[in-house]
Amino acid sequence: MRRRRDQMARKLNKSTKGILAGVDGGATKTVAVVGNVDGTLLGSGRAPSANYHNVGINSAAKSIRTAVHLACRQAGSPTRHLETVVIGLAAMDSPRDFVVGRRVVDLTGLGKRRILVHDSVVALYGATLGRPGIVVNAGTGSFAAGIGRKGNVIRAGGWGNIIDDEGGAYDIGKLGIRAALRALDGRDRKTAIARLLVRKYKLRALEDIVHEVYEKPMTVDEISDISRLVAQAAHRGDRVARDIFAREAKVSSVLVSSIGRRLGMIRSNPNIYCTGGVFNAGTVITRPFRKALRESLPRFRIRRPQFEPVVGAFILALREKGIATSGLVLRNLQASYGHLRY
Repeated sequence: MRRRRDQMARKLNKSTKGILAGVDGGATKTVAVVGNVDGTLLGSGRAPSANYHNVGINSAAKSIRTAVHLACRQAGSPTRHLETVVIGLAAMDSPRDFVVGRRVVDLTGLGKRRILVHDSVVALYGATLGRPGIVVNAGTGSFAAGIGRKGNVIRAGGWGNIIDDEGGAYDIGKLGIRAALRALDGRDRKTAIARLLVRKYKLRALEDIVHEVYEKPMTVDEISDISRLVAQAAHRGDRVARDIFAREAKVSSVLVSSIGRRLGMIRSNPNIYCTGGVFNAGTVITRPFRKALRESLPRFRIRRPQFEPVVGAFILALREKGIATSGLVLRNLQASYGHLRY
C-alpha cells in the first residue's frame, strides 16, 4: 500500500511544475485557493465582489487578482508560478456574459491557462466531487444545478435580483422590508421585523427605511444583510418572518425538482446538497425546505457538501491536468482544507 502511494506521489510530482488556483467570484465576495497537483491546498485569499454587473469589469478583475495574490502570498509562492486557474463567476447567464466574463478573466493576467465557468459548476464540483447529485444554492441570489449519471451539468434559476433570484438573501431582505411597511399601512400582520429595522438603522420612524433604500441607495449586499434580521425574527417565533422563509424554501424546492426532472432523478433517491448563507439560518429554512421537497421528490438524501465552491474550482483545475479527486489527492485535499483561513 505504501509503495503504491509513493508511486502515485511521484507520478503527481512529475505531472507539472507550479501551482493551481481555484476562484469563486460571487455577488458578495471573491475567494481563492491555491495548491499543488497532489491536492494539498497551500493558501487562500478573499476580496470584494467579482460580479461585473454590480461592480464593473475592471473592479471584478481586480477582486479576482487580489484574492489570488493573497492566496499565493499565504502559500509562499509567487503568482508567476501559477499554471491553471479555474474561475467560477456569478451572473454568467448568457453568451454575452461569457464574452464579458472572458474579458474579466483575461484582465487578471493570472496563470498560463485561465478557465471560466458559471459559479454553479464550481459549487457542484465542490459539493459532489463530480458525482451525480443536485446542489441548491441560496446565497445573495439563488440557483440549483445538477450532474447527471453521464456527467452532464445543467442548472436552473440565478437570473439576477431584478427578475429572479427568489430564495436568496436579497429576496428575503427585500420581503422583510416590504412586510414591515405593509404592516405599517395596515395591509398585513404586524411583525417584529419592523422593530429590528428601526434598531439596526437607528431610524426615528420606520418610514425612514425608504430613505435608506432609495436615496443612499442601499446596495445588493446591504439589502441581503437584512435577511439576518428576518431570520432573527423567525427564530423568535414571528409568523410573518417564518412565512417569508417558508415561501423561499418552496422556491428552492422547485429549483431542485426542476433539475431532478430534467436529469431523470425524480425516483432515484438523489443526493441534495444545500449551499449558501441562507441555509445557515437553520431550521427556519431547512424544515420547510424538506417539507416542500417531499411534494415533488418522493425520496432524496440531504448531504453535507464535501467542500465549499472555491475548492470545487480547484478540483476542476486538477481535472484539467488529468488528476482525479480520489485516493491520495482526496486525502491531501481533506487534510489541508481544514487549515484554510480567509
